[in-house]
Amino acid sequence: MLLLLCVCCADAAAQRHRERRRWEATEGGLVYKVLQCLQRRDTAAYFDLFPPFDTLWSMVNRNTDNSPEAQRELNNLKQHPQILVEFDPLYNRSIIGGFAHVLGKGEDSGVQWSSVVMARYELHKQDPNQTMLGYNRIVPERFGGYMFVQDEFNRVTYCIRIAEIQKIKGQFFGGQLLNVLKAKNVDEFVRKEEMEQDYLRWLATHPDTTTAVATKDSTDVADTAAGDNPLLLHRDDRPDDDGDKREEVVDRRYYEGMMDNEIPIKMYIRYMRIIPGKPQQYDGLYKLGESKKYLKLEITVTPEGKWVIEDESAMGVMELVLKGRNYVGGWSNADENGFDVVMTQTGTPKGKIETLDKILDRGANPSVDESIFEEEDDGGKGKKRKKNKREKAARDKKQEKTTEKEPSKENDIGAEKAANNNDANVKKKRKITTDGANKNKADTQ
Repeated sequence: MLLLLCVCCADAAAQRHRERRRWEATEGGLVYKVLQCLQRRDTAAYFDLFPPFDTLWSMVNRNTDNSPEAQRELNNLKQHPQILVEFDPLYNRSIIGGFAHVLGKGEDSGVQWSSVVMARYELHKQDPNQTMLGYNRIVPERFGGYMFVQDEFNRVTYCIRIAEIQKIKGQFFGGQLLNVLKAKNVDEFVRKEEMEQDYLRWLATHPDTTTAVATKDSTDVADTAAGDNPLLLHRDDRPDDDGDKREEVVDRRYYEGMMDNEIPIKMYIRYMRIIPGKPQQYDGLYKLGESKKYLKLEITVTPEGKWVIEDESAMGVMELVLKGRNYVGGWSNADENGFDVVMTQTGTPKGKIETLDKILDRGANPSVDESIFEEEDDGGKGKKRKKNKREKAARDKKQEKTTEKEPSKENDIGAEKAANNNDANVKKKRKITTDGANKNKADTQ
């Protein structure tokens, strides 16, 4: 029993130690912890960043500040425990809902969460709220602000609004995620968020447009230049001197999939900056099967949201529908051959996007050896496979040379043997001739 008691105490102490180590000592550490949860899509780890209601309630009841003002404020918390409930994700489902909203909205906007890195963050103290009277007695400091992350795949900066980072007894908890938008600074984020709210209010007063909007991809911005949609504010108001604006890439997306579950297909699409009065422009590349050559694409999107994609060689045409991160549809050619196509948006090894951009922008060689990216993609295994292939090729070449030399050697041995036999025959013939001559001479004598 004593041994069992000691084991239980040690386990409990270890558990408490692990819990203590989980909390961050700085606000920056907590912000990076939130980003890790996004990168890993780890809802459970994000849940654990928040203080449970029991902990907060215990801090209220055990507060040692006996001043009349403090007791009055603490009594307000005791009478309104729902104030504390708001910070526990077990009861306030909007906390996890905000996390899921930012994840989903980011993916719809083309964010590859696994490849994002922290660019910077800006936090400021949140002012006390009169509806939360007494909460500052247990949580003296609360922060909110913005996280700026950069998607290394798309090379685009996104801004995430975060709130309720709370300092409790020298440790930091919380970090409610509220929104994510493509923005490089706070002013740009605030402006775009206001436009987004204007659009949502407009959409609420025009319910008939909901169905039409729902049939299109949530990341498609091609139709914002039509009708009286408030998103017309997205237009670029910079002066245009020559009337011919230079194309600028604002988004990059890479897809991989199969045709009829048999033929691999890889596709790269770039979104160009929207020019007022013109439809959204795209360009891209794709390659089919084991071919190393990428073909340039001509891409158009119909008002119904169907993507019509034709390669430069007129080898085939795809008609696809974009559903979230997936393209589904078909590929066909002039010979009436058809294949079902399913592609999913994925990340790429380092350097591949630059290679594909060179093909589109500089007319580089469209034949790409995919094995050069395997080294980065699988932690050096590709390099080992490449080395094994070289060694095998060298062995095969050496074996071929050996095979070629062996017949020559046999021929040389045969020729030498034949020559020796010939010499022996000659010597034998000479001996017979000499013996015959000697015999005749003897008979004459």
